[in-house]
Amino acid sequence: MKRKKLSPVELEAAVNGIRKKYNDLIVEYMKPKIIKDSFEDRYIGALRARVDMGNFIYSEILLVTNLIKNEKEKLQQIELNKQKRLHSLKNNIKKQDKSIADRVVEANRDKIRKYQGIGLDDSDAFEINKLYGAVKFFEKSYWPFIEKTLRRIYPSRYSGPRMGMENRLFEITITGPDGFPPGLIKLRTILNRKPREYSSLERETQRCILDISFLLHDINDELPSFRESVFLNNVETQALEESIEYVHTVLEDFRLMDLKESKLREK
Repeated sequence: MKRKKLSPVELEAAVNGIRKKYNDLIVEYMKPKIIKDSFEDRYIGALRARVDMGNFIYSEILLVTNLIKNEKEKLQQIELNKQKRLHSLKNNIKKQDKSIADRVVEANRDKIRKYQGIGLDDSDAFEINKLYGAVKFFEKSYWPFIEKTLRRIYPSRYSGPRMGMENRLFEITITGPDGFPPGLIKLRTILNRKPREYSSLERETQRCILDISFLLHDINDELPSFRESVFLNNVETQALEESIEYVHTVLEDFRLMDLKESKLREK
C-alpha cells in the first residue's frame, strides 16, 4: 500500500523515533548493538535506492515494535516461570532448615554488614545499599588525597585518567533531592512495583554492580603507579597504602575481583 510521502522533517523525526526504540531495546533487554546498526544500513540503502520512504518507515516501525513486544513477552514468561518455581520451592523447604545457598548468602552478607549503607532499606537491595555506601565512604575519606595526587601527576584536568575516574565516582556518590544517587532511580522504581519484577531487579542490580566494579578496578590499577610517578612523604605514603588497602578490601568483600572490564571483554 502506497503511503503518504514524508517531508524531510517528518522523515528525520520518524528515523530518530526508530533509533530511540532500538536504543531502548538494546539497553532494556540487553540486545547487541548490531540490531541498530542493521537498521542504519537499511536506512542508508533505502535513501540510495530512492525507495518510498513512507513504506520503508512504516515497515521499520512495525519491525522494531514487534522486536520489543517479543522481548517483553519473553521476560514476562521468564518472570512467570520464576515465580512458579519460587512458590514451589518455598512450599518444599522448611523454615527452620537453611540450605547451603542460604548459608553462603548469609556469610556473604556478614562480610559487608560493616559498611554503612545509603538508606536503601530493602532486603532485595541489601548488597547495592552497602556497595554504594562503601563507595560513598571512599569518596569522602580517601578520594581527596587521591585527587590531590592526581593533580600533581596530571596537572591539566583534561589529561590522563583523572577526569574520567572523577566524573564516574561523582556520578555514583552525588545525591539528588531525595538523598539517593540519580543512578539508582530505575532500581528504586523496580523495588516499588507490586508485584516485584525479579528479573528486571536482577538486571538493574547487575548493571549497578558492574558500574561500581569497573570504577574500583580502574582506581585499583591506577593507585600503585603513584609510588613511582610522584614523590610522596611519609604521611602521603601511608595515605596511599590505606587507599589501596580499602579499595582492594571492598573488591574482595563484595566478590568483585573477577568483575573487571578488561577480563569480561576477553570472555
